Amino acid sequence: MDLRKMNSLTKYPSILTYHKLGERGKLTEEITEERGFLNECDRVYVYEKVDGENSRIIFFKNQFGEMDYLIGSREELLYAKGDRIGNPYGNIAEFLKPIAEKFIQNNVPKDDWALTVMYQESYGGKTKAAKNYTDNKTQAYRVFDIFSLTKTELDELLHLPNEKIAEWREHGNQPFYNEKEKVGFVKSNELEYAPLLAELNGLEFPKSLEATFTYLKNFEQTNVGIDSAGRSEGIIVRSADRKQIRKIRFEDYERTFRK
Repeated sequence: MDLRKMNSLTKYPSILTYHKLGERGKLTEEITEERGFLNECDRVYVYEKVDGENSRIIFFKNQFGEMDYLIGSREELLYAKGDRIGNPYGNIAEFLKPIAEKFIQNNVPKDDWALTVMYQESYGGKTKAAKNYTDNKTQAYRVFDIFSLTKTELDELLHLPNEKIAEWREHGNQPFYNEKEKVGFVKSNELEYAPLLAELNGLEFPKSLEATFTYLKNFEQTNVGIDSAGRSEGIIVRSADRKQIRKIRFEDYERTFRK
């Protein structure tokens, strides 16, 4: 297996801000997705944005037909089952290994299954915002996205050159689970996941800078405190099909409205 290609196709795509960034990092009144969340028939899901290290567990079927796994940060692969890769960065791999091992013990690969990528925020511990979640540097995680591929899909992708794989990823082609599928997955596997804070129709979601900032203030305190509960980083807002997903952070709006 080409680990460079596997790393590329499983990287998590960047999430845009809800309002466009202007000069000096201040937001403008222009919405990144010009129409906003305007479809009244679409449900909009508001999740807490957990402030830690973006990480991923990559489950795949190896050459023996067994379930195997890799653990990575946002940018690189850190660990492969059996210490085939070893990188201590951020204590991410060491912390997530028991979760990966438990998943393998409880799941049997299906004939057409080839890959599942589970994305989580690893937070607390020694991360920069740990003080908002823990007083004694305890580490925790919260799953926020998942996608899977069949053997045919994975083989086709791995036969592409690296630049085409990156293009596939950056154009939003990773087949992420919808809300129902994601919730079913995390509950059936007894995983911790980013808390759902609100659910509303697309037309109800605020559009102006001021109205959005006012709405954001409803979620100032974190809901994922480990042994203490400080400030939240903000929220992630997404449509049911995940075609629209935007981040709304306190620091961006506070910078914008600072006199």
